[in-house]
Amino acid sequence: MARRFFDYHFKPFFILGVVIFLSLFTEESMAAGNIHIESLKIMPSLIVTREYSDNYFPRDFKIVTDKNGQEKTVKIVTAASVIRTIPSLTLSLPFRENSFELIYRFRSVDFQDQDLNRFDTKSHFIQSKLKWHFISGFTTEIKDTLQYAENIPSYTRDIVRQYRDNTVRILTSYELGRRYISELEFEKYDLRYNQNQFKPDNLNNTTIKSRVLYQIMPKTYIGLELDHERYERKDQPGEDQDYTAQFYLVNIKFDDPDGRLKGQLSAGTEDIVYDDEALNTGGNFFAFSADLAFKKSKYTTIIFSGRRIQSNTSLNTSDAFYGSSFTNTMLSLGLQHKFTYKISGRIDFAYSDLQFSNKGATTTGGITESFNEQRKDIVKGWSGELNYQMRDWIGFRVGYSYTDDKSNISIESYKRKLFTTEISFKF
Repeated sequence: MARRFFDYHFKPFFILGVVIFLSLFTEESMAAGNIHIESLKIMPSLIVTREYSDNYFPRDFKIVTDKNGQEKTVKIVTAASVIRTIPSLTLSLPFRENSFELIYRFRSVDFQDQDLNRFDTKSHFIQSKLKWHFISGFTTEIKDTLQYAENIPSYTRDIVRQYRDNTVRILTSYELGRRYISELEFEKYDLRYNQNQFKPDNLNNTTIKSRVLYQIMPKTYIGLELDHERYERKDQPGEDQDYTAQFYLVNIKFDDPDGRLKGQLSAGTEDIVYDDEALNTGGNFFAFSADLAFKKSKYTTIIFSGRRIQSNTSLNTSDAFYGSSFTNTMLSLGLQHKFTYKISGRIDFAYSDLQFSNKGATTTGGITESFNEQRKDIVKGWSGELNYQMRDWIGFRVGYSYTDDKSNISIESYKRKLFTTEISFKF
């Protein structure tokens, strides 16, 4: 009884109580600063977030029988409250023009409802980054990211999925004269599940990107990019989704002299060739991305982002009813405003058009049948947050977001509200 009283009456006000308590200290006694040992900088941090969602598992449903004896599918809405705890430690060591950085992060997700404790997860993240200037104009950056993580399922009949993934990224850059920059980037992604039932979804993804940029103005570059991608997954028979893709892109990066408008634009075509010839459509895919920030004043910034990409669902084969990839067109518009030195806010509006297409054939009892599953989702939503930076190293955030997913497959439609309170310590 005492524990239940603590969970439901004390915990919701814990973060607020800590904020009020810390605000009583003077500014001088809580100044920010990293820990220094010679050139080594040690930067610990802690983020504690409390979230409440009125529909935490949007894919939940059950089949019931009505009074006429007909079966029908009914959506289940499950409210849930979770606490996310993320401590991290960053070590930074600069030497001459070079630098080495090591980051460790731990993430704990704890459900406050006793019936949902089986979905509690713990994840470990470690990243090392070396940036080295070999000769004048020639720079190499090597980054290795390793995760031992657990994923919360999207419906309560599923289980927590444990996996390990590793991403190695090598970026070399060379300045040709005063205006040209050439870049070569290599990235290798490897995913391995722990549980046997998910091992058919183990995958490898290799991407090679080459770019040439030309400086047309002091802070503006235009260039061409050629990407090669190889996607391989240990598919089950009859569900081969492996492919090779080529991207041909035009890039523009700019930052106007007065500093009011900056961002990047990219557009081009993507040519995907599947190993299973039955999946090839014979056409190219048009892709684009845009990130723009307009500083209306020293207090207000307008942010626009847009994407049209081919995305992988990262779903287990048994869940990917509509294919392992989909076309995603995303648009978002945000307004960021600084009210005072310590208080700032942001509001965002988002729109997404997701189109799934799963084509193939199955053989049962010697009879082969083709299938073509089509699905389209329109996702709209908005979010808002208010930040209070009490001290240089202590911050507090409250947020709200609303998502409305309308799908031509009724069982995939859902609405969700999410409330967030967060306190962060960055030393």
